[in-house]
Amino acid sequence: MQVTTFVDKFDDFVSWSRTQQVDYIAYYLTADNETSLTAADIDDTMHDLHLKPYRRTRQYLSENASSTKGKYVKIKSGGYRLTKAKYDEIDRLVKQEPVKVSISTQLTDIVSQVSDNNEKNFLIEALNCYRIEAYRAFIIMVWIVVINHLQMYIFANDLGAFNTALTKSPDRKVKKIVNYDDFSDLSESKLIELARSANIISSDVRKLLDEKLGTRNSAAHPSGIKIGGHKATEFAIDVVNNVLLKYK
Repeated sequence: MQVTTFVDKFDDFVSWSRTQQVDYIAYYLTADNETSLTAADIDDTMHDLHLKPYRRTRQYLSENASSTKGKYVKIKSGGYRLTKAKYDEIDRLVKQEPVKVSISTQLTDIVSQVSDNNEKNFLIEALNCYRIEAYRAFIIMVWIVVINHLQMYIFANDLGAFNTALTKSPDRKVKKIVNYDDFSDLSESKLIELARSANIISSDVRKLLDEKLGTRNSAAHPSGIKIGGHKATEFAIDVVNNVLLKYK
């Protein structure tokens, strides 16, 4: 396994403390073999990861090998290895990390085009679900952003037309949208129907949203339907392109 693949298993490895990075790199360099390592080995690996080397690598290894509670042992050859206790601790944590799958650049590129920071950050969290193959959670999170975006767009730009359409097709829970929170009383299918009746969205967008609502409902309830990465990717690209990037 390449070292970049190894560190990609962990979220925010670059923001970890320098000593924690050193310990995990030491684990990587000595995993499943009997070799020892030196401070230079650690620094070279940091360089390979485009990380600024830890200025105290040599001292850190030495200090933690001389202490009875240290994390390292010094080998006669002059190198170091993690103590068995520290190695086993990291090994357990590494094996608990879920395997992450790659994400197509098409998907990451489209998320990068979302201008609202709150929406973008939410979608980045959704991508983390995708990486561990939690495709149902990914679809649900993307849908939440899309519906919230559509509601905000209507409230800011076409509330009058929307309320007129609501008057013509009354809902038993809400008669008029006055505050943004009133949208929560409308079902998503009703929201889509009224947005089309008010000419806020096109007929094609309504068809798309109705279809994706069905996918979202399948993802949100236990069922025998299997949802894979291809379907999740297609779902996100379709709704982000046709709602988040279209209605601004």
